[in-house]
Order: sequence, then structure tokens, then C-alpha cells
Amino acid sequence: MLMLKEHFSVNSLGHLVVGRLDAVELAERFGTPLYVVDEQRIRERYRRFYRAFSSQWSEARVHYALKANSNMAVVKVLQSEGAGADVSSETELRIALKVGIPGEKIVFNGNYKTQRELELAILNDILINVDSFQELEAIDKIALRLGKRARIGFRINPDIRADTHPYIAVGLRESKFGFDVISGQALAAYKRAKEMSSVEILGIHANVGSQILDAAPFVEEAEKLMKIVSEIKERFGIDLKFVDLGGGIGIPYKPEDRELPPEEVAEKVVGVVRRVVQEKGLEKPTLLLEPGRFIVADACVLLARVGYTKERPGMPDWVAVDAGMNALMRPALYGAYHHIELANKMNQRNEHLVNVAGPLCESGDFLGKDRKLPKVEPGDLAVVFDVGAYGLAMACQHTAQPRPAMVLVNGDKAEVVRKRETYEDLTRLDQIPSWLL
Repeated sequence: MLMLKEHFSVNSLGHLVVGRLDAVELAERFGTPLYVVDEQRIRERYRRFYRAFSSQWSEARVHYALKANSNMAVVKVLQSEGAGADVSSETELRIALKVGIPGEKIVFNGNYKTQRELELAILNDILINVDSFQELEAIDKIALRLGKRARIGFRINPDIRADTHPYIAVGLRESKFGFDVISGQALAAYKRAKEMSSVEILGIHANVGSQILDAAPFVEEAEKLMKIVSEIKERFGIDLKFVDLGGGIGIPYKPEDRELPPEEVAEKVVGVVRRVVQEKGLEKPTLLLEPGRFIVADACVLLARVGYTKERPGMPDWVAVDAGMNALMRPALYGAYHHIELANKMNQRNEHLVNVAGPLCESGDFLGKDRKLPKVEPGDLAVVFDVGAYGLAMACQHTAQPRPAMVLVNGDKAEVVRKRETYEDLTRLDQIPSWLL
């Protein structure tokens, strides 16, 4: 079944077109395996997401989640659109700063932030969403030493069950993230912070998970967050400036998946926020959103060259391509589905049942199983869709395979935005001890 989203097309040769460029020609020009990112699609998705919320709530800010794809060119595209950043490591933080996102538009999340990361965040006036009491104490001490007031919010654990893979369901009470609400830890954290001289309490944050295609968990999250916002005002006299709803809106990966429009989420979530603000007489907070996958996932494809095919009587043929779980981890790690076609045979009927595998020494090294494609031959070009989020970001060097190159396409222009790794790249940090020389 051909599953082609609106920003792709097929030319007269039957080849996939990304932007205005032939995918087959891109593979020949830049080699494979190759990530290809459509800049205009990223811009379209960002603008749609931003409009969805800003049209409902004037004080809404979008902080792109760099964990989805931290390539500097991708982040620069979003910076040029006015996006802020959601970061979870020193490198992501430095990338955001380097492309021109100011510290006050960066949010730092995560359950373990090192002393060095906290220092960098405090010095750059970044909003730190605190994840534990010990981290709160560390922030206060570092800020005192630096002569700064750290800008903080608290990540709370809302105990919300979302229909997604358990590894990316991060809002459950048993997950490692955030202050527990049920036991009273969340409110206790605000009470403790109010006693500190070197922190400025600005916000509250939660995240229910990733790849969610139902608005209900986001509505439940908003209800629980705003209940705590009201309690914080009532008990401690603190009007929170930021209510950070995190990210999590998914995309259709499978032909049968239903899209969750951000407009639907925005209308329902903002409805909750507006009602509670009015009922409780709260100051109007700025809503922070942290989308990643929604913005970049379907803007990118992975091109992989077919090397060999292998028949197994009574079973799907095996198709070996030059990209595997080293280039795209999600199928092996999550059992995730990514749609696959042949970029050079888009007009041919998908009638042959195959498994598409990579070159690694693992049975789990596959990109898709039980897929129907045209008759596959060596030299064909497989295209794996929807890989812009957690594709290259999770790539590895299993069996010393170099990670792929990435090109950015803008209309009929294309440039490398991440070079292909080489033998020298993979070995430059290795050292042989003196006694073996």
C-alpha cells in the first residue's frame, strides 16, 4: 500500500521527489545510506503547531525538543522561525545557544543534570525544570556561588497513562521523572524552594509521553497541572509565570493511523487552562509547549541501497540494504513501524512480500518485516519514511558501521548538513596502551 504524504511527489521516471529533487539523484550525488530532510516541511509543521496554540492563547511559546533531532542545521531552521528550545544535555544546550536561541527561550529538562550543566544553565538564564529535591539543593548552592538567581520550574509526575510504547510513556507514577503529586512531594518542593534565596520560582512542567494520537491524556494533564497551579497560589501566594505542558503529539506512521491535529489538542487544553484561570482568579500564565516529533519526523527520509536479495521458499524474501539498526534504531528498539517503498520504483505495484534488513550481525537488525514492495533487485533504492525524529539522533556505530550523512533540501537546493562518518572518525578517540606498542 503506497503511503505518500502531501509534501512528497513522484516524477515522470517513477522516482520519489523530496522538495523538488529526485531522491535517486540525491543518492547518487551524496551516497547511501543518506538522511534527507525537507526544510520547508519543518517550517510548515512548526507554523501549524504554533498557530494552533497561539490562536487559542495569546501567551504561548513553542520550545522545540532537540532530543528528536539535534542537527545544528535543523535547529537553526527552527530558530529562524522564532522557536525556543527544550534541551536535556550540555551538548543540546550549547547547540541551541550557538544557533542563536537566547537563554531565556531555553528550557532544560531531565532527571540528571550534572554540576557543569547546571552552571552553564544558570549563567545563561535558562529555565531549569527541577526533577528532585537533591537537584534543587544543588541548584541553590551553585547559584549562590555564582551570585545569580536560578530560574526554575518543577517537573511533576501527573500519573497519566497514555496509549504508547512503555519506554516512552513518561507520565506514569512509576516512571523516573518528576515530583510525585499523590504523596505531596510536588507541593513540598515549591515550599522548600520558597525558602531559598538563590532561586526564582517561575513554572511547573509535566510530560505524559511521546507518540500520542489521542487528545485525552493532554486534557487530563492540563487538569492536573492547573489544579496544582491553583494550590500553589492558595498555599504559598506564588503566581506561576509558566505552565509547561511538554510535548508528545505523535504522527501517523502506519497507513491506518489517525492523525491527531494540534488544533484539537490546543482547543481542549487551552479550554481547561482558561476555565481554571478564570475560576481561581489566577494571573494568566504563558503556556510552553515542547514538540519534537510532530515538527521534524515526517520531514525526513532515509535512503538505503539494496545490495542483495535472498529467497526463502514459503517465506518472505530477505532484502539486504546498507542501513540497519545502526542508522535507524526504532524498529529494533520499540518494534516501531516505518513505511518503506522503493524510491526508484514508486509507480510499480507492491506485490512481493519481503523483510528489509540491514548489514549488522544481529537478527534484530531490520527496518521492516512482512512488507509488500515491487520486485526488488540489487541496486534498487529503498526509502524509509518518517525518520526525522529519533532517527539519526539514536543512531549508533554497531559493528563499527559509520553513521549516515544528512542533507538538507530546500526546493531545488541540497547541501550536506552532517558529514558521513569515516574510519578515522570512528577510531580517532581510541588509544593503544604503551605496553602493547
